[in-house]
Amino acid sequence: MARASFQKIKLLKKKNIGIVAITAYDASFARYFDELGFDIILIGDSLGEVIKGQKNTHNVSLENMIYHSQSVRRAVKNSYLISDLPRESSLNKLIAYKHAKKIISECKVNMIKIECNKNNIDVVEHLVKNKIPICCHLGLTPQLISQKNSFRKYGKSPKEFSSIIKIAQTIQEVGVKMILIECVTDLLAKELRKIINVPIIGIGSGKSCDGQILVSYDILGISYNSIPKIVEKKYFKIKDFESRVKKYIYNTKNFL
Repeated sequence: MARASFQKIKLLKKKNIGIVAITAYDASFARYFDELGFDIILIGDSLGEVIKGQKNTHNVSLENMIYHSQSVRRAVKNSYLISDLPRESSLNKLIAYKHAKKIISECKVNMIKIECNKNNIDVVEHLVKNKIPICCHLGLTPQLISQKNSFRKYGKSPKEFSSIIKIAQTIQEVGVKMILIECVTDLLAKELRKIINVPIIGIGSGKSCDGQILVSYDILGISYNSIPKIVEKKYFKIKDFESRVKKYIYNTKNFL
């Protein structure tokens, strides 16, 4: 299998072949997912919950991200690697750039993902202007919220629908290379895919995205905290882990 490049990711979008992504945090799982053929592996700050046993992602540090990103990088030969920018790094553009550059330099990942809302678009713009390849995370942004009732579907109201559309258009103009949308309505996901040219990866956002991502520990059913409802129950009917993951790959590739 050829080493993943961003050109390959864009080609999958162009050919209407689903882009399949998953999280990994260590060398063993990373190699396993790489060999199964995942297009993208994300070293996610979800490690705060599934690895460290914390209630959210707020206390994940830069050092945590570097440690786990290096572990994954050692094992991956083919998949495109994206690393999360932790919460402590995301609100100040100078710190964000310093930390993003450090992750790329020390971990050799391909791209940085940053959670984004209307309040930190200037941070995104600063990163892009300074040649950091960026994936923006919209909709439900766990780093940027504190209240439990914020874990919901986004884009139900006309105001929120329009706001997310506007942010997506703005960050596309700024020059981000990819957008991840979490827990947005099917209607909003469809509209975004119509008007946005960069690949759109979804989680809990319906089947209309260019690709899908899941937290690996969630689809394997072994997460420390409860398994979120966005993981379809049909996968848990498959008892064998590898068959379950392969079914997820097949379904994503074929928009099922």
